[in-house]
Amino acid sequence: MKANSLLCALLFTGSLAGLPVVAHAAESTQESIKAPDTHNRELEVGDKAPDQYKRKEEAVQDWKAKGLPEPEKESQWVKMGGRYVLVQVTNGVVLAIHSGK
Repeated sequence: MKANSLLCALLFTGSLAGLPVVAHAAESTQESIKAPDTHNRELEVGDKAPDQYKRKEEAVQDWKAKGLPEPEKESQWVKMGGRYVLVQVTNGVVLAIHSGK
């Protein structure tokens, strides 16, 4: 009888060990669905901008004409949602947000 109880306990414990893996898999599927919408969220100084804004071709070249201060070293101004955002090109962190001209 003790062997039966031990076997049942082991089987029950073993079946519980797989639950966190299943729950984690469900979470990662949800996160991947949200990924395309990240460029529509509100960004604040200190947030990480989407990677596309770190590209050189996204940089605003005429930042002076737009009334923007000179970009810091390894950063660039990009236009995002009608506003100008200073993005660190090395890590994508938002350094400043201006409305510009």
